[in-house]
Order: sequence, then structure tokens, then C-alpha cells
Amino acid sequence: MKLFCLTIAGSDPTCGAGIQADIRTFDRCGVHPFSVITAITYQSATEFYGYKSLSDDLNKQLDAIFTSYPVKFVKIGMIPDVKALDIIVDVVRTHELIVILDPVSISSAGERLSSEGFELEIERSLFPYIKVLTPNINEAGFYANRDLSNKTIENIAELKEAAIILIKKLYSDNQALDAEKAVVIKSAGTKQGEIFDLVCISKGIGSNENYEFKLYKKPKLSFNGNVHGTGCVFSSAITAFLAKGNPLAKAIEKAEIFFDAKFQKFIELPNKGKVIDLTISEERVEVINQIKEIYNFISRLKKFSKLIPEVRMNISGSLPNATIKEDIAGIEGRITIINGYPQASGEIKFGATDHTARLILSAKEFDNSINYVINLKYNPNWIDLIQQNTDLELQEIIREDQPEKIKKQEFSTMQWLIKESMANKGKIPDIIWDKGAMGKEPIIRLFSKNSKDMIEKLRKIIEIIS
Repeated sequence: MKLFCLTIAGSDPTCGAGIQADIRTFDRCGVHPFSVITAITYQSATEFYGYKSLSDDLNKQLDAIFTSYPVKFVKIGMIPDVKALDIIVDVVRTHELIVILDPVSISSAGERLSSEGFELEIERSLFPYIKVLTPNINEAGFYANRDLSNKTIENIAELKEAAIILIKKLYSDNQALDAEKAVVIKSAGTKQGEIFDLVCISKGIGSNENYEFKLYKKPKLSFNGNVHGTGCVFSSAITAFLAKGNPLAKAIEKAEIFFDAKFQKFIELPNKGKVIDLTISEERVEVINQIKEIYNFISRLKKFSKLIPEVRMNISGSLPNATIKEDIAGIEGRITIINGYPQASGEIKFGATDHTARLILSAKEFDNSINYVINLKYNPNWIDLIQQNTDLELQEIIREDQPEKIKKQEFSTMQWLIKESMANKGKIPDIIWDKGAMGKEPIIRLFSKNSKDMIEKLRKIIEIIS
């Protein structure tokens, strides 16, 4: 099943913040978005003109979602009034939701999104049900009742003390005190031209209080104007990565990486307004389109189904200078067989593949022109036919030769396969294949530079074995 998340937040006409930014972030992080709107705001990236609460319609929106879908992970943003708060708390409790709260009460243009002092109602009613709280430095200072302005790394003890005050507010007497929770204070302080986020994770606040801290440092950017919607994007990314099964600390780490990558590029709007550019780059669109070309070629003919292994097939494509898994695109859920035809189980997404992504990254260490790989079913007769009747270069890898330390080390087998091939061939061949091992299916791996190259190789293979 496709992973999904819910956002409960206000609507922003610029699509740079609020529910629109949440939706786009969920999509970029690989989960399907559901949304419930708490308020309609009247704002640009630099000016805020007011809002209209939709609390009278909130229950109907939530009922439509929860009567149909088993939502577990929810990001909450703008809460305009007490009625909306009561409804949200009730749905969180009823459905035992995992909540990430961006405690926004003032717009990036400096205007209030709720009545004065309403933050205390949110703290009293909603905080005990929150998994992750993501305040900026001003919000953290308000809730901790501390002056946290203009802090540096020299004040780290004071910042950690504030984080502990905040995280304790996420527990209540009628909740399990051993639940893991986190506070992320955004732009908590500065250090020699850098800013840092402060993460505090608690394993619980019972008899043995234990807090883990981590700093995420980033360059301090200097620019004119206002950047709209940063908190929305960050908190939504945490929600998405939690929904994808990451442990709490790892989900926050991935959200930091995602946010930092996106924060390097803005969409410049008139009057010095800026929003984070969440659009897909032309370079990434090109990779997705080439994977589509390969998929379209194999999915229109039944005979390609014979090439799908038991572990199912995937096609992965790489950015030219990829260095991390998130630079590799693939098909979510892989390719299976439906009514005799190859059929994709999900969409083409960056960061969606694992084994094939590591294959490409390992191959690119030796040959940066390798950008695509597809895994195919192994058949010894096919290997003979390909060797005898095509110009494709093949290399067998004996899995039993794999050192024990490599077998035990997670994510190392793909790197070993490539290194063995380089040692034997001196280059990356068209095909690396193996006969499998205990618990490992035999696999043929086909490499190429681009979609045209891959399609030509697949055409040769299917013509020979059919």
C-alpha cells in the first residue's frame, strides 16, 4: 500500500506555506498527502491581510478522511481558534495519531494566526499528544518562558535547558511516560557564520530521565526579504520520513538533509518575497522521463514478463554526478506481473530504491557514465544465448567468494559485486550476474548509460531468449 500522511493546517494562496507546502513536501518525500484545512488565509509572501476560520467545517473534513483511510501520521500547523483545537485534540486521541506539531502562531510577515494568548490553550490541550515539536527560536522561548534571542554556541547549556523544559511539556500523567518524543528548535543559535538546529530526544521522563542532543549546523545565509513557509516544509518532512518507517532520530536527520537541500534554492517573488523551490529540477525530470521510456518499452509486451525475477524488477536511474541514494530514482514497489504484462506497483521517485541505487552508486565510483540499471531473472540458458549471440559483455560473480565480513555488513554486497567485476574485467560490463546463494535469488543486472542504450540492450536480450 502507498504510504500516506495527513496535514491539518491553514491554506496559503502563495502555495509557499501552509497546507499547500505540506502537500508538496509529502509528495517530494515519497508519501501521498491527505489534507484538512483549518483556515483560509489572505496573504502574500510578505504581507498578511487576515484569515477565516473553517472550524465549523473541520469535523466534516476529518470524518471524510478517517472513515475511509487508516491515517496514523499527521502534521499539524495553523490552529485558528478553540473550536478547531478541541476538534483536533479529539481526533488525535480517538485515532491515537502520531503528531508532529509546527506551533505556528505568527505568520512569517509578523501577523497573528490566532487570538492573543491562544498558545497556552494549545500547550495545555495538545502538547501531551505530540510526538515531535518543531518551534522556531521565538516560539521555543515563549513556551519555555526563556529569552532565547541572539544565542550562540556559547549558550548551548541554556538552549538545552529550554529544550528539556519543552519536551517535558509533551508528557502528561495519563500518558505512558516512556514514550520517545523530540523537540527540534529551529535556528536555535549561531556559531562562526553558521546557524544550528538543536534536537532533543527523550526516551521518557520516568525515574531515569535521559535526553539525547544533536546539533545540525548549516551556513548562515544573508539575503534581503522574507522566506515564506520554512517551518511548514521542515515539519512535514519529519512527518513523511516517520511514516516511511524511520526511527525518530533518523527521520529528523533525513528531514534536515531534505530541508537543507531545498533551502539552497528559492523562488523569487515581487516585493522581496521568497518561497522554497519544491519543484523538480529539469535534471531530475530528465532521469524520470528516461526511466519511463525504459518502462514503457517493457510494459507493452507480455514476453518481457519472463524477465521479472521473484524479488520483482526495478529500473533505477541516476543524476549524472550522484553521490547519495536520494540522487537515484526508481519505481516504488518495483515491477510485477498483472494479467501477463509487466506492471509498475508505484510511481517513479527519487530515493525510492535501495539495492539498485547502491549498485549505480558503486558503479559510478569506477565509471561515472553508468546511470541506469535493471535487475532481471536469471536463467543459465539465457546467459549462454546472450554470450553466444550478442556483443554484450558479461561477468559472473560468485557469491560464495564474498568475505564473511562483507556478508555480515549491511549494504556492502552491492559494492563488493562491483569491485569484483572491476578486478576481473577492468571495467563495468553490460551484465553482472550470479547464481545466488543461501536465501539469495540468482540475478542478472543490466547496466547502461541512458534509456536508449538500455532499450537497445533489452531488445537484444528479449530477441535472443524468445
